[in-house]
Amino acid sequence: MNTTERISMSETQPGLRARVAEFFFAEETPFGLALVRICVAIACLMVTVPRWIHTRELFSTDGAPTPLAVNYGFYDLLPIPSGGAAVALMTILSFCCVTACFGWWTRTSLWISAVLYTYLNLLDCLSTMTKYSVITSHLLFLLAFSQCGAVWSVDAWLRRRRLGLPPPRSLDDHPKFAAWPRRLIQILIGVVYFGASVTKMHTPAYFSGDQLLHWMMTNVNNSNPVGEWMTMYPAALVVFAYLAVIWEILFLFVSWRGWGRVCMLTLGVGFHVMTTLTLGLYLFPITCISAYFAFANSDDVVVGAARWRSWKRRHGKTWLPRLATVTRWPRAIAIRIGSARVWTSIGQRWNTATSLGAFGLLLAVVAVGAVEVEYRLDPYGERSSSGPYSLKEIAPSDVQRMFVGDVRLREYDKYLSFDVGTTMFAGMVTDRRDTFRHGESIIAQCTLSPPHEDMWVECNLHDASNVVIDRCGQVVVRSQLRGNFLYRACEALEAGDYFLVLKTGNREITRRKIHIDTCDDKKCRVLAN
Repeated sequence: MNTTERISMSETQPGLRARVAEFFFAEETPFGLALVRICVAIACLMVTVPRWIHTRELFSTDGAPTPLAVNYGFYDLLPIPSGGAAVALMTILSFCCVTACFGWWTRTSLWISAVLYTYLNLLDCLSTMTKYSVITSHLLFLLAFSQCGAVWSVDAWLRRRRLGLPPPRSLDDHPKFAAWPRRLIQILIGVVYFGASVTKMHTPAYFSGDQLLHWMMTNVNNSNPVGEWMTMYPAALVVFAYLAVIWEILFLFVSWRGWGRVCMLTLGVGFHVMTTLTLGLYLFPITCISAYFAFANSDDVVVGAARWRSWKRRHGKTWLPRLATVTRWPRAIAIRIGSARVWTSIGQRWNTATSLGAFGLLLAVVAVGAVEVEYRLDPYGERSSSGPYSLKEIAPSDVQRMFVGDVRLREYDKYLSFDVGTTMFAGMVTDRRDTFRHGESIIAQCTLSPPHEDMWVECNLHDASNVVIDRCGQVVVRSQLRGNFLYRACEALEAGDYFLVLKTGNREITRRKIHIDTCDDKKCRVLAN
């Protein structure tokens, strides 16, 4: 390559500063941000609406708020509102989530939602503040700086009606803005995953599968029948643990374009769906998957629209009439409310001041009405004939049990499982079985529940008449969660039933019945080799 070719190539290829500027400030239509806005607003409503009736208890001076700042010694960092004010704030937050979802005064709604959502979360660090609430606060904050209300919103519809613009017919007809808010959301979700992977790297119990195993056996979050079923295959948990860490590390570096983006987002959706099925998580997967729409650009929308038109041409005659029957009742309601000309005239007459006035008036009416509704519901009986509800006194036996002090755990409660097989993977018995042939190895594994002290554990082999044939014991220190015992089904053991008896000291914890069978000469030679 001569000097002239090098100069021409350097002139055609942009430098690092130009590529960074193109990455953050290239103009695009904010379709992806609009989808993030809609989905995140719905996720917020799934938090605020169920907690609305408990607002006075969680966030006001009438209840028992738990401000996060108290843990750090700042007792008066944030003011705690009264009961009525807390109900009004929670109602305003819910109202602004609805208006942000529909895109009416989008930026104002997002700013109010971001401030109130963060404020109320900081007042209840025990139940309301979680991982997904922190991510949601950041998403609302970044969306408030964006132009996510420029498309698919009431604001965009009112703007077109007010200016007399026709509906957009192509991608070029939509307004374009700098891409930096969408890029920051992408970086946010990537950094969250990368930080989670770093945390897992410092947790040995995660890579051994023990952490996932204990989570799936409980219903701490919600019911998870799939997780309880997967605990029967602990080796699979180890594989999924390693795959999850690798995916979290690569997400920040690979999920920007091409097949890397498709693979990372597909794995991400599968990962979060599995957290719902195996761990009982709901809002956290919804929040993270909502943020994935920030990876959708204008080209994706064009491709999606083209595929929709192709599907409509192929199957429109079959499915569209059915959809028309489903959407018939909204059309009937719209006809009763007013014709299209009426709505067009409203859109043309509404200026910015009128729209803002209607927004503020409706916000005030909803907030005052919600306070009045909560007052009349009287969830704590403050205005009932018998006075406020009082706490029920617990039974004296329960009080004595609670103040008895530390009680030594039973030896039986220190053990989680007792498995028998022939092969191991990542420190776990994979092929659980109870029938063995001469020449095969018998691996007995006991899994303990943390925490436990240093323990002497025995796994003894008994025959059918409960006579001890062999003893095998070891010390399982407090840092270990498993103890492995190896036997060999040698020909000295006659074919028949045996028992593997797990003991701690002189106490029998459990026993597992096994059967040793004979094998032909060919199989015996293979097993011996």
